[in-house]
Amino acid sequence: MQTNRLIMLLLVSGLLQACVAVDPSKGRNEEASDVNTEMGLGYLQQNNYELANEKLLKALRQNPESVKANYVYAVLQDKLEQKELAEFHYKKATRLDPKNSEAANNFGAFLCRNGRQLESEKYFKQALENPLYKTPEYAYTNAAVCMLQVNELQRGKEYLRKAIAAKSDFGPALLALGDVLYKEGDHGNAKIYLDRFHLTSKASARSLWLAIRNTLELDDQGDIEELAQRLETDFPGSQEHAEWKQIQ
Repeated sequence: MQTNRLIMLLLVSGLLQACVAVDPSKGRNEEASDVNTEMGLGYLQQNNYELANEKLLKALRQNPESVKANYVYAVLQDKLEQKELAEFHYKKATRLDPKNSEAANNFGAFLCRNGRQLESEKYFKQALENPLYKTPEYAYTNAAVCMLQVNELQRGKEYLRKAIAAKSDFGPALLALGDVLYKEGDHGNAKIYLDRFHLTSKASARSLWLAIRNTLELDDQGDIEELAQRLETDFPGSQEHAEWKQIQ
C-alpha cells in the first residue's frame, strides 16, 4: 500500500466552488473580472482548458488583485503542469487572502507533489488556522502524506489522527493510518482503523489486500477468509488478488 498514491486523490478535491453573485458596489473592471473568472471556472470544470485560460487571463488583466482569479488560474496552470505560473498565482492568492483555506491547502499540495514537502507544511497550517474551514480533514491528511514522504512518521501520524478527529469516518485518513501502523508492526491498532475504513468507505483491492496482510500477522483465520472472499469476488483480476493467490 503506497500511502502517497492513496492520498493524492484529495489534492484537487473541494477546491472549486459554485458561481457567486457579483457585488453591484464593485467597480466596472472588478465586476467584469468576476464574470470572466466564473466563466473560466466553468470551462475549467468542463476540462476546456483553452477557453478557461482565455477567460482567466482576461479576468486577471481586469483585476490583478482578484483572489479568486489568481486561485483558479493557479489551479488551471497546475493541471497544465506550468509549475512556475501555478506557483506564482497560488502564492499570490494565499497572500491576498490568508484565510482562503482551499487555496492554501492546494498550494501545499502543489509544493508536496513537486518535492517540497517540508515547505508545504506551512500552507497546510495556514489552511487550518481558519476556524471556518469546512473540510480541515483534507489539509490534515495532505499534511500527513507529505510528512510521511520524508519519513517524518510521528508528525504524519499526528496529522492523520487530527484528520480523523475532525471527521471520524474520513476514509483516506483511516486507511492511511492503518497502513502506517501496519508497516510499524502495530497490527492490533492497524486492524482497528482498517475495520473502521471498511465499515464506512468503499473497499478497494488495495485496502482489502492491506487488511489481509495485517490480519495474517494476527492469525485470525475467520477474518482472513472473509477478506479474501471479498477480494476474490469484487476484484478477481487485480494484482492484489494475484498476490494473494501466490501465498496461499
